[in-house]
Amino acid sequence: MKISCDIVMDLLPLYHDGVCSENTNKAVEEHMEDCDSCKNTLYRIKNNTIDNYLKEEREDIVLRHSKTVKRKSLVVGITIASILAVPILVSLIVNLATGHALDWFFIVLTALMTSASVTVIPLVFEKEKFLWALGSFTASLTLLLLTCALYNGANWFFVALIPIYFGLSLMFMPYLLHRLPLKGFAAHHKGVLAMIIDTFLLFAVIIVSGFYGQAGSWLGYWRPALLITTMCLLLPWGLFIAIRYIKANSFIKAGICVTIGSLFLSMVENLVHWILEGIFHFRILNANVLVWNTEDLINANVSLLILVAGCIVGGILLAVGALQKKHFLTNCRRS
Repeated sequence: MKISCDIVMDLLPLYHDGVCSENTNKAVEEHMEDCDSCKNTLYRIKNNTIDNYLKEEREDIVLRHSKTVKRKSLVVGITIASILAVPILVSLIVNLATGHALDWFFIVLTALMTSASVTVIPLVFEKEKFLWALGSFTASLTLLLLTCALYNGANWFFVALIPIYFGLSLMFMPYLLHRLPLKGFAAHHKGVLAMIIDTFLLFAVIIVSGFYGQAGSWLGYWRPALLITTMCLLLPWGLFIAIRYIKANSFIKAGICVTIGSLFLSMVENLVHWILEGIFHFRILNANVLVWNTEDLINANVSLLILVAGCIVGGILLAVGALQKKHFLTNCRRS
């Protein structure tokens, strides 16, 4: 019995699954003896079935392996937590037996909590392990410093805590903002948000340092400290704005950054002296690269060399970037 290709195409899935009648099977097989197209279709159906089976098998293996790893991680985490609980229990018993209040016991407790935050927490949580570990580490370290400060009655808590926050922010804030589900301005300007947070924490470090050191007068500490900090922040903010927001190719951005860096480095000593001494002296004007026998001449010569070298390298990068941009625009017009 001869049947058309359209009918055979409709029957091939049923034929492959073995649910057709004997006469239908015979008709399909007779048709495929003379039709390579239908025969190739049947071959593809068989291969797809094998691929689906392998895919399901692979996913099943991955799932079982994931469950095994999760179970083992949980067991290891509970084991480590149990080990850490031993010194906590011992310190509690000793602290009570010696008649002391629960003072240094809390120091031991928070110290072991800090250790657990980077050992147990990543093993317990399945998703966002790093975020959970970072958050628990920061919280437990804060409690540890607070407990130590309360135990010895010291006033160094904030001068120790805020610099730690500043260091953690410098290292992990970009990653943290990248992982958080931010919206609006923050979602589109995560770099600016990270820079603002770091800048705020840096000023907080300067402020608490002044309080801890009992700096006293505005002229003695606050004015020079805040002014020098603000001046030094101009460089990272300038580089950030140039890299992030100037619409240009990489060579032009690099040229701008090198030029900004050389100008800043050649001027920073003069500005610091101006803030500290109240007198602005443009030392680079006294430069003489043939004479290096005094400290002032050495500083002036180094500043001059930095400025000249930076401007030359920056100018070369800007020129290369401009040529590359011109070449790109020319190719765009031709196409």
